[in-house]
Amino acid sequence: MLAHTPHPGKKLVFFPYWRYRGIRFNCIENEIEHQFVDVTHQAIDSPFFPASMGLRAQAMRLSFVSPQPTGRFLAPALSVQDVLKRQEQRFKSEMVGRNAYHQSHVGEVLSLIYSPFYVGTQVVDAVLNRPVSDTLPESFLDTVAVLDPSARQMRFLSAICPACGWNLSGERNAIVLTCTNCNSAWQPAGGSLKQVPNGFLVDEDADLFLPFWRIAADISGIPLSSYADLVHLANLPRVVQKGWDQVPFYFWSLAFRLSPKVFLSLSIRMNLTQPQEKPVPGNPRGTLYPATLSVTEAVDTLKTSLAGMMKPTDTGFPKLPQIHIKPLRFALVYIPFRSGHHEWLQPKFSMAINKNTLSLTDH
Repeated sequence: MLAHTPHPGKKLVFFPYWRYRGIRFNCIENEIEHQFVDVTHQAIDSPFFPASMGLRAQAMRLSFVSPQPTGRFLAPALSVQDVLKRQEQRFKSEMVGRNAYHQSHVGEVLSLIYSPFYVGTQVVDAVLNRPVSDTLPESFLDTVAVLDPSARQMRFLSAICPACGWNLSGERNAIVLTCTNCNSAWQPAGGSLKQVPNGFLVDEDADLFLPFWRIAADISGIPLSSYADLVHLANLPRVVQKGWDQVPFYFWSLAFRLSPKVFLSLSIRMNLTQPQEKPVPGNPRGTLYPATLSVTEAVDTLKTSLAGMMKPTDTGFPKLPQIHIKPLRFALVYIPFRSGHHEWLQPKFSMAINKNTLSLTDH
């Protein structure tokens, strides 16, 4: 909720807005464009309240909703999926006249933000103390539901390993917590902790391990089930060797945030590399970079990564709408990197990440 100073004797109503923040990738013409998105939208269709919060969500102090604030909290009538569909329709209308083949999102932060208003014969912004609507029908508040008080109560999960009772480790924004005692990994799911399949690639000289999602998927619309298929799809300068048609193809997606350009470049690089070394089960000994992107978000970006591998793009991109990717299995795999002067290096895969790039992300 937005911070405000309550005015005694005035009827206070908290109006809900959905906030979406993340990066949008657009496969348009024969290239992949990206843009930052940070928008708010009414969670209840109403002409009496502002359509969005403008820049307030970014510029003003927010606090968690709790049972203490007095006032009427209105329950959302629109789901966040409804709002995202409207955003997608708006994007399609903006792309009229251009060949837009696919859109995906990454780094999504979805939140419900309440903005305070005084209501009477008119609607008054309780932050600026200015009217935003001249009239408000007396029946309006009778037609909208009120937020269940239980939804205003914060809930906590104990960061104790369900398998061995050890303290779990993880930074403040990590979505996967690790156990240094039994080498397991866990993520919140439905009010409890669910185990995540995890492993790592071995490198005794590693200084940092970065998390990636390795995803096995069923792909329809194009042949892509083996390394031999990848060589043809990406037009790699290699002669297909005997047995490559038996080497399974896996998607590799970053499990941490990076700038859009580096995120896409690194994802494509990992997918083209296709590490063949079998991950060792468990967590590596060493410094683990926190996993901050869920496997659900990773799945959303698979087709975009696939588009980035297609060569040539002018014949590959038109196939994107007919391609369907069904994830089957996943695992969190930590990839070892060594410290260079200015970069984190993965010599086996010829990969490098600028150290400032990682330090500037919200880890």
